[in-house]
Amino acid sequence: MTTIKKTSFLLAALTTAVMLSSPGYAAEIKATPMATVNGVVIPSSLLEKNVSINVAQGQKDTPELRAALKEEIISRELVAQEAQKKGLDKAEDAKEQFSQIRQNFLIELAIMDYLKKNPITEVELKTEYDRQIASLGEPTKVQEYQLSQIVTKSKIDAAAALVRIQKGEAFDKVAKDVSINPSKENGGNLGWVLPGQILPSIGTLIVNMKKGAVTDLPIETSYGWNVIKVEDIRKYTPPTFDQSKQQLEMAVLQVKKTAFLKKLRESAKVN
Repeated sequence: MTTIKKTSFLLAALTTAVMLSSPGYAAEIKATPMATVNGVVIPSSLLEKNVSINVAQGQKDTPELRAALKEEIISRELVAQEAQKKGLDKAEDAKEQFSQIRQNFLIELAIMDYLKKNPITEVELKTEYDRQIASLGEPTKVQEYQLSQIVTKSKIDAAAALVRIQKGEAFDKVAKDVSINPSKENGGNLGWVLPGQILPSIGTLIVNMKKGAVTDLPIETSYGWNVIKVEDIRKYTPPTFDQSKQQLEMAVLQVKKTAFLKKLRESAKVN
């Protein structure tokens, strides 16, 4: 059976729901309808949109995928019609939620329009790369740490875990036994990180710890009480510009979104 990525489909369905609520949208349907459900025309463009999303996420454009998507779209339309028939869309909380969906869709449209007119350039990516490299400090002194952690709900539980380790039990065994963090499946291992990539309360401690050291006391964070072990330390070799492009695009994108919002705020009247 073909597996459909529900999250992507839901996004496309919600987007289309907003579009269908706009006056005159039906008049814009030029393609052959995908189906007609109780008199409501579903455009084939909706099917194509969902096929494209699934293909972009690694699935193959097959007759089975198209058939499954078509059935899902029809089913959703039937359920939506039933909700309208019962007047569920008239409830205040439903109106508020639908308004939020519409607002989110409009936000995405505005951002997409802004980025189309102000696309990310190679110069911006290189500038961001240089900024991030400079923020690391002296290249020869930058180190990264391979960490393991145990996270518990209470200080008492963390202290008990620490006592077990101090008595000779393996850190990874204790982590699997008591940690509430998903990393417990890997014995608490977090992989390689830079001090600036983690919470300051932990980052400021590990720079003074040696390989194999475990924190003397539990550390409180918003996620719980932590016991940290430095598994290894090595000189940090930053990725090249080309290797970093995907992350750089995300960083520059956020900068552009912030600039766009700032521009709107400066020209708006907010009381």
